[in-house]
Amino acid sequence: MNDQVMIISESDVKSLLTLQDAIHLTEKAYSELNAAQSMIFPAVREEIKEYQGIFGIKSSYLIAKKYIGLKAGGFWLGNAAKGKMNHQSTMMLFDAESGEPLCALSANYLTAVRTGAAGAVAAKSLARKDSKIIGIIGAGTQARTQLEGLLATFPVEQVLIYGKTEGKEELLAKEIIEKGYSAAICPSPQELAGQSDIIVTTTPSYAPVLHTSWVKDGAHINAIGSDTRGKRELVIDRKPDKMVCDLWVQSSIMGEFQHGITREELYAEIGEIVNNNKKGRENEGEITLFDSTGLSVQDLEVASFVYEAFKSKFV
Repeated sequence: MNDQVMIISESDVKSLLTLQDAIHLTEKAYSELNAAQSMIFPAVREEIKEYQGIFGIKSSYLIAKKYIGLKAGGFWLGNAAKGKMNHQSTMMLFDAESGEPLCALSANYLTAVRTGAAGAVAAKSLARKDSKIIGIIGAGTQARTQLEGLLATFPVEQVLIYGKTEGKEELLAKEIIEKGYSAAICPSPQELAGQSDIIVTTTPSYAPVLHTSWVKDGAHINAIGSDTRGKRELVIDRKPDKMVCDLWVQSSIMGEFQHGITREELYAEIGEIVNNNKKGRENEGEITLFDSTGLSVQDLEVASFVYEAFKSKFV
């Protein structure tokens, strides 16, 4: 066994990984998976009801880079009241040739930033290039990382916010205004959806927060929150022109498409669009939808980048 297992802290990950790095690496992860240059193993996702927790293990294999990795952790609803992050996760990286462990990484920031990057990659292919108004449903950590990805990709002028937790929307709006953008709190998700060019749902909800019939022609939806059996953010009562997911076998079990959407109705997995096997947005009036469940190859691609950067800088 390798007795030189590296420990990479949360602060180290933050110092070595930028959002632009994560966007590039996430796009690469989608591309390689579609081209059979990586493998995803079955995910574990289970409730820990007595502690309001959801625990999961996601693992994968990057063939060319010769890394195997897993991420263990999940979402604990009560953590915020304790002053802790609701999302908690740790990654392990292994040498694919020998199976030896290489490093353990704190993965809270890594998960947040790669999920924000996933939304940016999908929107880059599916949203209108001139999207100026972003609607965010939810006002937590993931709302912020999703927004950062979109601000880096589109000519955003205004952000509309809807959330259920008192005070959170006001805090998020204040942060957005301090960045130099206009921000407004909407009284309902329906009002938000009707005005937004890109709508992002970032909640842990088991009850729908958005109807697709509320969105305007030409809008794009990034559905981010559903990553567990039973979770649901959308009512698809107006079928989008293109429905896309990160991985059908996950989306159909733990994502938005577990709720009555068939494989035949799916337009594409995002890797098919990234690799130009299928087209993204084809006209200004299309309504498009991306369902993100989070892929272990995203985590592993980003974690291996951080590991190599850490070795280069400190070893």
